[in-house]
Amino acid sequence: MGTGVIAEPAEVDGAQQPWGNSYQWPQPFDRPGVERRIIGYLHALGVHDRGEIASLSQQVLERVEFRAKVGHAGEPLEAAIEETHLLLDQWLVSELALDGDANALSAARAAVLEGAVPGWTARWAGRSGESLARRIRAARISSVPEPSPLLMEPNTIRLCCHGFGKRLVARIGRLLGLGGGESRSAGEHP
Repeated sequence: MGTGVIAEPAEVDGAQQPWGNSYQWPQPFDRPGVERRIIGYLHALGVHDRGEIASLSQQVLERVEFRAKVGHAGEPLEAAIEETHLLLDQWLVSELALDGDANALSAARAAVLEGAVPGWTARWAGRSGESLARRIRAARISSVPEPSPLLMEPNTIRLCCHGFGKRLVARIGRLLGLGGGESRSAGEHP
């Protein structure tokens, strides 16, 4: 896999692909570079234990390589970051038994990344058997404020061109001395 060749066509969907025996990343896959990026990103997320980093980075690398096999890899470094996020989200959905509630997932993600749930990284890495669902729910930060309908005064909207035609005709009429303007005496000029 280090040479950039990632799969035979028969390995992908079981069908012969039109581009030949194999396909490649747009650039050679720099596994050590991607692994360094994953480790740095895990540090930024709050994962500092070497064992947890090793476990999570291995999972992410396997997912990036799988994406490459099925032809959905994109840029390897970007794929690594995306897969790290997906791994975290999948763990939160599993841990909290969420059923497609995007707001609950966002709130749970904010709670763990803020550091409000001690030990979450060990559970995420699979190194702790203790469920953190109760603590995550208790620390969950609301991602959006509660709806609070307010009474709103109606405002009239005055469009810039509303009545423009009438005003234009009236001005042209005044310039030509045709009625429609202020009444003038017979001897006055405009």
